[in-house]
Amino acid sequence: MELKRVLGTVLVALSAVVLALSTIGCSSHNPLVGAKLAQAERAVDEAQQAGAAVRAPLEFKNARDKLMAAQTAMEKGKPDSAIRSAEQAAIDAEYARARAANHRVNAMADEMTQSLKALRQELERTP
Repeated sequence: MELKRVLGTVLVALSAVVLALSTIGCSSHNPLVGAKLAQAERAVDEAQQAGAAVRAPLEFKNARDKLMAAQTAMEKGKPDSAIRSAEQAAIDAEYARARAANHRVNAMADEMTQSLKALRQELERTP
């Protein structure tokens, strides 16, 4: 599990480097594309940091795939497609981050419920 997390982090970092290099090269042609790609990259990175790769892997993969599609579209000189894919990647990344946070909150609620149950049982045993 730890190896998957490390590999996911490395993949995101590598994507960031590729995106940064490609954005520098193409942003002078269309600054909106560069801005949308940077926004999507930040969203994917934030989702990664929030644990989405582990707690919401499907949603995180969708975001990462759409980010890669945006980068590819930019490299092929298709700015409209790049913008659309980058916007979708940012939305998917935010959704993955929210799902990861929801998973974390639910786990905490379950732990609290178990703790309360144990406390109640202890109180019932006390004369």
